[in-house]
Amino acid sequence: MPGAWETNRLLLRELGPEHAAPVRAYGLRSLEYHFPWDPTRPADYWQLPVVAERLRGQIEEGRRGMSLCLFLSPKTDPGVVIGAVNTRNIIRGALQSAHVGYALAPDAVGQGFMTEAVRGVVGIAFGELGLHRLEINVMPHNERSLGVAERAGFSREGYSPRYLRINGRWEDHVRYARINEAAL
Repeated sequence: MPGAWETNRLLLRELGPEHAAPVRAYGLRSLEYHFPWDPTRPADYWQLPVVAERLRGQIEEGRRGMSLCLFLSPKTDPGVVIGAVNTRNIIRGALQSAHVGYALAPDAVGQGFMTEAVRGVVGIAFGELGLHRLEINVMPHNERSLGVAERAGFSREGYSPRYLRINGRWEDHVRYARINEAAL
């Protein structure tokens, strides 16, 4: 069964294929806003059957302990998806680490939702998932995302030249990390 958590104002939930329509609506609403920060997507990326299959895959990855992909909804309007926060590339063994990524619909920006969501996922990752280290990588000119990482307690670790391919170009990223101090 998919997981669900709450923060002060948000529901953080794994959503299955039955939620493809609100996830698709969020994606289409955010398409232009996220364009500068997202990799190039296939033409069918936001078609309903493709979204449903992607959600199915995310639930399966979560079940296998490989990732935790959560969608954000305001508690006041749980049927609307306003963003996503993902803990991906979970590595166990001696590392106990993962990458965190996040995105928010343009109509929800500037209200502190993403900082709240990232703090929530840090609690889940360090608590229930038992991870030791989380990493966030942000393009240097994405000031809003840089601010989220810093407000969520991540420290700048370095700079990664040509780190991710975004819109056909290898883009530099600022690397942030947060260590689970309670587990030291």
